[in-house]
Amino acid sequence: MRKANNILALIIGILLFLVSYSFDQQVSLFFKDAKFAFLDDILGVATNFGVVMVIMLLLPSIIFCKKNRKIIYLLWLAFLVSVIAAFIIKLIVLRQRPIEALTYPFTSMINYSFPSMHAMVAFSLLPLLMKYLPKQKTFWVAFAFLVAFSRIYFGFHFLSDVVFGAFAGYFIGGYLLKLYEKKKLWLK
Repeated sequence: MRKANNILALIIGILLFLVSYSFDQQVSLFFKDAKFAFLDDILGVATNFGVVMVIMLLLPSIIFCKKNRKIIYLLWLAFLVSVIAAFIIKLIVLRQRPIEALTYPFTSMINYSFPSMHAMVAFSLLPLLMKYLPKQKTFWVAFAFLVAFSRIYFGFHFLSDVVFGAFAGYFIGGYLLKLYEKKKLWLK
């Protein structure tokens, strides 16, 4: 049953990616002209990678410091795998961003659009946070979606970049969680 659900989720993810890809230009043009002061402030915080790391990685790491250190390792592993996977895909695809982005010395690969590393990281942590901090499940989901949406809103990514990053990240986190629960990463 679980395998059928995974296949269904993969098919839905692929279909959503293909649909989102066909709307990339329209969505980018819409958000290029549609700016709202209250959204600028909220999404300006959510789009900051440092804020994403503090809220979705460092604070949960502190919470688990006394409870279960192996969950901290799992969170950091999901983070590292998603960052590395995003870099590799960016270097393969080389898709230009919808807008001119800042250029960082020695790291021009960050300037590529596909996939959204922010979405990939946030969504890779999501399955773990929902499982081990379930009381805040609504917050984790809402924050991950805010992070992903902020990337489109500010024009750093196309819709398909974010959709792919979110699904890929979620599958990374879910797969690592499955390995952990089966005691294939390290002992519980």
